[in-house]
Amino acid sequence: MTNRRESRCPGSGSVSLPDGTGTVPLRAEAAELAFGFGDLAVEREGIVGVLGYRDGAMPEHFGELLDVALAEAARRCLPRAGYRLVEAGRAEGRFDALTVGGTVFATQKIVAGALGRAERAAVFACTIGPALEEWAREQMAHDPALGFIADAVGSAVAEALADRLHDRIELEMARRGWRITNRYSPGYCGWSVAEQHALFALLPAEFCGITLGESALMHPVKSVSGIIGVGAAVKHSDYLCDVCTVRDCTYRRYHERRGTNGGGGAHR
Repeated sequence: MTNRRESRCPGSGSVSLPDGTGTVPLRAEAAELAFGFGDLAVEREGIVGVLGYRDGAMPEHFGELLDVALAEAARRCLPRAGYRLVEAGRAEGRFDALTVGGTVFATQKIVAGALGRAERAAVFACTIGPALEEWAREQMAHDPALGFIADAVGSAVAEALADRLHDRIELEMARRGWRITNRYSPGYCGWSVAEQHALFALLPAEFCGITLGESALMHPVKSVSGIIGVGAAVKHSDYLCDVCTVRDCTYRRYHERRGTNGGGGAHR
């Protein structure tokens, strides 16, 4: 059973149900959902692919290090995840921007196009906590290979948590008769990472234990944030990695490998 904690944010309202039978309050609170490590679909094969080995052809020693890192992840990760539902839509007169929670975000055209028909957005954040990244940093001093692999494991666990949160948001929106889009984060698809500050302004301070530095880097580092479009007319489309200008992208490699290996998570 998933537990829920709620932190109040300014703003409220209501929306009509699609069948006209009543209204559902817009979420004035940011809801934090409880997930355990065992709830996450962390795929060993996908991590092997991100590390550059095809068809599982990882040297035996590195495979053993990966197993060590996965065991440490299960012991050290403390997943926290949540979201807030706000009004959203195209920014007036702009094809490359969205208005989310009353703030205009210059998301650029890929993200604006994907969420252009959204009536609202789930502003989300999630993290696996600092313990695994701190342990990986310590390993770098005496076993760089283990430290590097542990860092890759941390990224995979954070993405698996984001997938699980995405799935949960889809279920909650479906109860209202709404559909959802893929998720998009500042720093990807041409959307400036500097807008992370405006995004987090829509959430309570230190939501899920995450803080931002001046450069908009999240702490803990193994965290994911962004927006998901919600509405009756939106659709879930695959990421447009073939037209994105960011070529050396761990996110691209991770999802390509998961697709190749038949990985799950957030399939709609």
